[in-house]
Amino acid sequence: MENHSMDKHIVTTDDDQAIRKVLQILLRKEGYQVTVCSTGDELLAMLKASAATVDLVLLDIKMPGLSGMQVLEIIRRNYPRIPVIMLTAFNDLDTGMKAIRLGASDYLAKPVHREVLVDCVSRVLDATALIQDEVAEKDHFLVHQKELEDKLQSALGALKSTTLATLEAFTETIEQKDPYTKGHCSRVRNISLAIARALNFSKESLHTLEGGALLHDIGKIGIPEEILNKPSKLSESEYALIREHPVAGERIVSHIDMFQAYRPIIRSHHERMDGKGYPDGLKGDQIPLDVRIVSLADAFDAMTTSRAYRSALPIEIAVEELKLFSGTQFDPDLVNLFIEKEIFLL
Repeated sequence: MENHSMDKHIVTTDDDQAIRKVLQILLRKEGYQVTVCSTGDELLAMLKASAATVDLVLLDIKMPGLSGMQVLEIIRRNYPRIPVIMLTAFNDLDTGMKAIRLGASDYLAKPVHREVLVDCVSRVLDATALIQDEVAEKDHFLVHQKELEDKLQSALGALKSTTLATLEAFTETIEQKDPYTKGHCSRVRNISLAIARALNFSKESLHTLEGGALLHDIGKIGIPEEILNKPSKLSESEYALIREHPVAGERIVSHIDMFQAYRPIIRSHHERMDGKGYPDGLKGDQIPLDVRIVSLADAFDAMTTSRAYRSALPIEIAVEELKLFSGTQFDPDLVNLFIEKEIFLL
């Protein structure tokens, strides 16, 4: 990665003056700003005054007064942003591993050779920068989602009652984010209702199922279009954002009295019969029947319509997929009903 050593401030702490001096000279030659401390108390006082300026701490494990391990625990608790590299006696692997378990980013055995020191410091600073970038990206996403939720809440304030037209208006808002899923929520609603009618659902249960099916993807309004419409494979962080949409959706409707009945469907429509779904890892009958219905309808429509990353599957292939994952992803009784009643022909 690009070298930003001129911008980085490292604090070295060791009770041995010679080691402090060597570390200071080696690191300054690499362009780092270096501050030296002789005790744990001196380091903690320095951090209390100016922790925001510190990018990395090199910390000796064995010192008079507060030990390096004690100082490490204080830093992890009070200054979790700052990475710590521990300095330990040569070949003391157990102590080094204990430091890692307590939250150190790495450890070095004394005497420290220049190449090993420089490589370790650079590696830890680069890894820390990556983590901080991911945190910043996540914070930006959460702020963006909060703004969208606030706008939605403001719009809902004017509503005194809900109707099917209102639900479909929300559905349109969701689908504006992703042209590839145009009509998806409506089709999921139709498939879900066909299954429920075959099961003789009551009128009230049908209304709940219909509203939940229409709103099941409402959490996607907080996901950037470039992720929803990405034609190539998602990165791990992008996929993690996608997986948050059921919880985000439930949070959006949790403040809306008229939508409370839809919350289980919105939150749990990506759960699986084998417990390997998300967000809660529900299993079998822990997943409500109407949720299992929407899950099947959602998956079938997703398979049989084109997406940014793939073409639609033929109906017969999609039906085979449902049979293949019957009992693991999908409720086997619902899969059998779906096929027997030819609901896939809707």
